[in-house]
Amino acid sequence: MTTRRVNFLPILFALLCASAAAQQQPPDPKLTPEPSTDKQNAAIREGIELHDKGDYDGAIRKYEEALAENPSNTLALYEESFSYSAKKDYKKSLEVAYRGAQYKSEQLVGFYVIIGNDLDILGQSDKSIEVYKKGLKLFPKEGALHFNLAVAYLSSKRPDDAKKSLKESLAINPQHPGSNLLLANVFFNTGYRTPALLAAARFLALEPDTQRSAIALKIVREVLGGGATPGAKPNEITINLDMNPKKDEGDFSSIDLMLGLSGAVGLSDKEKKTEAQRLAEQLDSLIALLGEQDGKKKQATFVYQYYVPYFVEMKQKGHVEAFVYNALQSSGLPGVREWLGANSGHVMQFLLWSKNYQWPSSVKM
Repeated sequence: MTTRRVNFLPILFALLCASAAAQQQPPDPKLTPEPSTDKQNAAIREGIELHDKGDYDGAIRKYEEALAENPSNTLALYEESFSYSAKKDYKKSLEVAYRGAQYKSEQLVGFYVIIGNDLDILGQSDKSIEVYKKGLKLFPKEGALHFNLAVAYLSSKRPDDAKKSLKESLAINPQHPGSNLLLANVFFNTGYRTPALLAAARFLALEPDTQRSAIALKIVREVLGGGATPGAKPNEITINLDMNPKKDEGDFSSIDLMLGLSGAVGLSDKEKKTEAQRLAEQLDSLIALLGEQDGKKKQATFVYQYYVPYFVEMKQKGHVEAFVYNALQSSGLPGVREWLGANSGHVMQFLLWSKNYQWPSSVKM
C-alpha cells in the first residue's frame, strides 16, 4: 500500500488556532518498522474508506486495530495522523505524526508535511518552517516539502522566501497546479503583474475547470485588462501604469504599456468582439512581445527561463486560442462552450502538447 500524498493549500487561508502545547522537532528517523501484514493492510484500507466518507472517528478506530498488532506500522500511523488533522484535533495529529517520524519509511515525507501543516495551523509558523527545512535536508528534491514551506513562509509574512520555495517546487514538479497558483498570487500581491499572469495561465493549462480556476482566471483577466478603466466622461478611458515597476523577475515595462493600450482598445471595442476573442488576441500579442524581447536579450530570471519558453512554443505551435478557450470553459462567457464544441480536436492537440512539453532542468531561482 502507498501513502496518500496531500498538499495543504487551504492552510494559507486558515484561521490561526491558540495552542499552549510545547512542540518539538521531529525525531531523527533511526528505527526500522515491522512490515504490515495482510490483516493490518485490510484494516487500514477500511479506515481510508471511512475517512473518505468523512467518518474520521471510525477511520481512527480501524487504524488503531492495525496499531494494536504492530505499533510501528507507519502507514497506519500516517493515516491516523491524517484523520486527526482532518477532524481538526491538531495536537493529537502531531502526537501520532511524531511517533511515525522516528521510523525510516515511505511515509516519512508525509509525516513531515503533516507536522509542518499542523504547527502552521496552530500558529507556530516558525517551528513549521524548521520542520520543512529538516525534511528537505533528508529529501531535497521533494516538491511537497518546498510547496508547504512556501505556505509557512506566507503565514510568517515572508513572501520573497515563499516565492523562492515555490520556484523550487515547480523546478522539481512542473505539473503541480497548486505551486503555480500560489506563485501567481504571490506575484500579483507583490506587484509583479506579467509574471502573475504567466503563472496563473500555466495553472489554467493544468486545472481549467475547478473552484480554484476562478482565482487564476481573475488574475489573468485583470492583468490582460492592463489597468484600463472607463473615465468620468463618455468615450474617456484611463490607463493606470506603474511608472517604476520591479524588474528583478524581468523587465516587463513595454509589455505593461502594451497591455494598457490593448485593454483600452478592448473597452472601446466591446460591441465588435466577445471577451474570449479579446483575451485570445491579447495573450497572443503578449506572447509575441515576450518572444521578441527574449530573442533580443536573454533575461536570466526564473520567469524568462521557465514560463516564457512554454508560452512562446505554445504560440509557435498554434495553440494559444485553444488554451484560452479551454481555460475559459467554466467562465460562462458568451461563445466559449460553442467554440469548444466545434474545436475539440484543437483542444486535444493543445493538451497533448502541454503534457509532453519539456521543462528546463535548471533555472535561476
